Amino acid sequence: MDKDILLTQLQRVPKHKKDILKNQFINKFIITDTEYYQNYVNVGDGYFLWCCFKHQGHLSTFSTNEFGSVLNSIDTKNVLLFWDYYISQDIMDLGRNELFHCSKQFLVNNLSAFPQDFYVFDETLKWVVISTHEQQNEHGDTGFVIKLE
Repeated sequence: MDKDILLTQLQRVPKHKKDILKNQFINKFIITDTEYYQNYVNVGDGYFLWCCFKHQGHLSTFSTNEFGSVLNSIDTKNVLLFWDYYISQDIMDLGRNELFHCSKQFLVNNLSAFPQDFYVFDETLKWVVISTHEQQNEHGDTGFVIKLE
């Protein structure tokens, strides 16, 4: 992870737009009426949003080294992203409380700068790419994609 890239090279989405987009993201993709989600909101560390995804659309998994090709297969130039992995309290809070935007290529080129457990999507909210710190299947894949179309 490269804290300098996170703090100086990513652009923050303005608060009014961030609030709208994050709420739309949560409403579209996340199950919020569970104890786990309430712990995610109120406790923080140790709880991950990707554990609350709705089972909808087409879901596929991928390995960490396939992240770039998975993201490049999606027709978008710019992406939105946030994370919820605990490296330090300030980095976790930054990822949970903000929404960032960058070019898809910037993200692919700087993938190792980002914490694990991050979420990438665009304003269409038709897909999300998630990188996690835990294996999602018996093949050791740590990422998954949800496409609603």
